[in-house]
Amino acid sequence: MVKTKHIIVLGILAGGMLAVFIFWQSEEAKIKKQFEFITAKIEKRPGESLIVSAAKAKQIKEVFTERCRINAPAYSVYRDILSDELPDIVLRVRAEYSEISLMFQDFDIEFPEQDAAQVNVTVIMEGKSVNGEPVEDLHELKCGLQKIEEVWRFKEIGIVEVLKK
Repeated sequence: MVKTKHIIVLGILAGGMLAVFIFWQSEEAKIKKQFEFITAKIEKRPGESLIVSAAKAKQIKEVFTERCRINAPAYSVYRDILSDELPDIVLRVRAEYSEISLMFQDFDIEFPEQDAAQVNVTVIMEGKSVNGEPVEDLHELKCGLQKIEEVWRFKEIGIVEVLKK
């Protein structure tokens, strides 16, 4: 009888620990999910309707702070963008392509202070222009994120200049 109670208690404890591991996400995992969200909203397949494109573009602002700083020295772009401007920008850029896919890899995530994260990541964009020409681009990004109401949001995105040989 005593052994049965111990087994039941151990089973409940093991089940509780398993639930914690399944449902609890690390801050790194939450941040990576934001990158996955961006990937899903930027991705474009041939024949995508304008309505679907507009819906994806509108949703992207969910993962940005009200004002996001963009730093792209190679393109001479240093600009603050309001989250309300993002859907138009995304829609305009996506319209230049018949296909787009993004892949983020090589994440390096640091937490310099409470509710702030710095993420260095490689982004690979592949696709086809509306003219049918293949497009491939690779960049190193340095992103600043801020945790607002338990949600990680992009506050700054910079393209890291890589020295060429």
